[in-house]
Amino acid sequence: MSDFGVVIPADAQPLAALERERQFRAVFFDAADAMLILDDERTVLEANPAACALFGVAEDGVVGNTLDALIVDDGGELGVGWRELLALGEARREHHVAVGGSNTRLVECSYRARVYANRHLCIARDITDRRLLEERLIQSEKIESVGRLAGGIAHDFNNLLTAILGYTELLLVRHEGNDPERGDLEEIQRAGQRAAALTQQLLAFSRKQVLMPKDVDLNQTVAGLKSMLGRLIREDITLWCELSPTAATIRIDPTQLEQAIINLVLNGRDALPAGGDIRLEVTRVERPRAGVPADHLSTASEYIRLRVIDNGVGISPDAMAHLFEPFFTTKAVGKGTGLGLASVYGIVRQSNGFIAVESEPGSGSVFTMHFPAVATSAKDCVEAAESSNTAPGCETILLVEDEDSVRGIIGAVLRRQGYHVLESATPRGALDLFNARAGKVDLLLSDVVMPEMSGPALAQQLIGVRPELRVLLISGYTEMAIPFDSNSPGINFIGKPFRSSVLTERIREILGARPKHSRTSSDGRDIV
Repeated sequence: MSDFGVVIPADAQPLAALERERQFRAVFFDAADAMLILDDERTVLEANPAACALFGVAEDGVVGNTLDALIVDDGGELGVGWRELLALGEARREHHVAVGGSNTRLVECSYRARVYANRHLCIARDITDRRLLEERLIQSEKIESVGRLAGGIAHDFNNLLTAILGYTELLLVRHEGNDPERGDLEEIQRAGQRAAALTQQLLAFSRKQVLMPKDVDLNQTVAGLKSMLGRLIREDITLWCELSPTAATIRIDPTQLEQAIINLVLNGRDALPAGGDIRLEVTRVERPRAGVPADHLSTASEYIRLRVIDNGVGISPDAMAHLFEPFFTTKAVGKGTGLGLASVYGIVRQSNGFIAVESEPGSGSVFTMHFPAVATSAKDCVEAAESSNTAPGCETILLVEDEDSVRGIIGAVLRRQGYHVLESATPRGALDLFNARAGKVDLLLSDVVMPEMSGPALAQQLIGVRPELRVLLISGYTEMAIPFDSNSPGINFIGKPFRSSVLTERIREILGARPKHSRTSSDGRDIV
């Protein structure tokens, strides 16, 4: 009898058969893949060393067992595959198998029937890591697809909201405080501002917002937010902050960084219905310890890690699979938009970082963000715009905007302020207007994304002719990196949608006569 249970009389064994058996045994025992010889009852008669390694047991822990005993959570799949094997001679199935006790791995089993008489071969290959990578890729592609849709929707809505909020503000100027229609107009304005906040989060998720990055020390950001975060969480929740002993400088838009931290802390608060702890940890880590994903393009040797940890209810596996998708929420209707974590994901990825989540139901959650460390902290030196000798409200502004409704409201607002406005729907038309006036333009006010040429490219051409030209770029989103120095006093940015008063104050500031009691934030996003 051979070791595979086939009875072959010694005097009847052809030399060729012996050679085939010897070759088969050599392949069987030296194979990198796990191999099992099974009988008709699926009992394991032979197991090669790779199979023993896969199951994490010695040979006697595999041989003598049935394949059914090694498989967990089968759901009848093995029986179906076995009948297919006996009928067709081969089959392929995926099973979860027990590995070294309580752990399970996903294994792809390829079956071949009757390799020796009534003996069957099972080749098992561990595909757990491959399947996780495939699922991660599918999830990433799905998020990218949804992000493109969300960004396009947000861009169109921002143009509409710019017109709605602009005309509403013009009407509010005409209706004094005791006017019966003023209350209705204020409700329209508040609704528009809430819509603007939602589109801003959509743009953050889709990574199509225009960022104004600066060198930011995460230690200072977390310390500066601690007081405000303490007011946002309940009294039964304790907030802990553990900062890096050395500077933790990263390159990021400070407004978006603060928004990401706030969203994660609020997420932790909601996971603590009975109170508990939220911890923020800032640490410097070397690249090998950062767990950099394969699709991450940064080559930084050191990262700044920010962890937001709570000991709350945790996240279920089903919810984990959809965690960063927009509009997905486990909260009750009316309690959340489902955009908080989605916007965090977009902010981190657009800032050249990456984010990971660890959580189990009942065991809390850990959100970990990594950002490339900045070697030296560059001090932000934003020089004040030079004062203009021109009287306020009489400068010449070249307005370039391809959306008619947006161009119309901006032109109307600026003319009411006394500016001389040259309007163009295209960059080529703007170049013609600029050349016709021999470059006598004080400010270029241009959309970023337009047909023919981008706003930054147009600005670059015009500044080449008139170096002292001031530039204010406007956009709801952008799909390209803006090629200008965000610290330059001559080139500025404001995000759509914006209030008319914010726009005019910003223009006045850029042209050199900052108005008193200015309410404008550094990036024009104060309405959201």
